[in-house]
Amino acid sequence: MFNWAMPDLGIGIFILIIWEAFWKGIGLWKSAKKGDTLWFVAIFLINFFGIIPIFYLWRTKQLNGAIKDVQNFFTSKFMK
Repeated sequence: MFNWAMPDLGIGIFILIIWEAFWKGIGLWKSAKKGDTLWFVAIFLINFFGIIPIFYLWRTKQLNGAIKDVQNFFTSKFMK
């Protein structure tokens, strides 16, 4: 009668996991480096698709630097 099977979301979930891990890693690294314990704990404990780490980086005016670091990383690794 009804087919309640879940659709195959494998690649979409994988992309979201990579997205979250990437932004969480940058946010944790920058907050630990700066000594922002409260932000570090919030980023570590709360997961919501990178919104908290991106907000932290934006709020502390480090987002543009983080984006430039990522651009430099990818251009140096893949444009040689």
